[in-house]
Amino acid sequence: MTAQHAEADGSLIAQPAMTREALRDAVRRLDMPSLAAFDKECHEAFDRAAETGAINPLRFFLIKWATHVAIHRWPMRSAALAEAERVAGDPTAGEKAFQVSMETSSRILAEAQREIGL
Repeated sequence: MTAQHAEADGSLIAQPAMTREALRDAVRRLDMPSLAAFDKECHEAFDRAAETGAINPLRFFLIKWATHVAIHRWPMRSAALAEAERVAGDPTAGEKAFQVSMETSSRILAEAQREIGL
């Protein structure tokens, strides 16, 4: 299935397993421009884990990208987050618009993290 075909629940794809390969495939399908960042961060996380003997770098990498996929598999959610980020970064936006954008961002991130089991 390509990103253009919607799942029965309205998402572009089902939430993939929290594995490097499943997430990489989802990023490739949903957000190709982010694939280079995914690969770079994956290598960095692996190197940090090897250097320190800790799995936390790998875990943080997987959580970050599973959250990214959870957001991007819903086009309206992804667009709402992009707009909230735009408003939050706009120095001419008023205080109320800034607060609404922060609330929207927080809500979207919380929804995505619930979807990945956090």
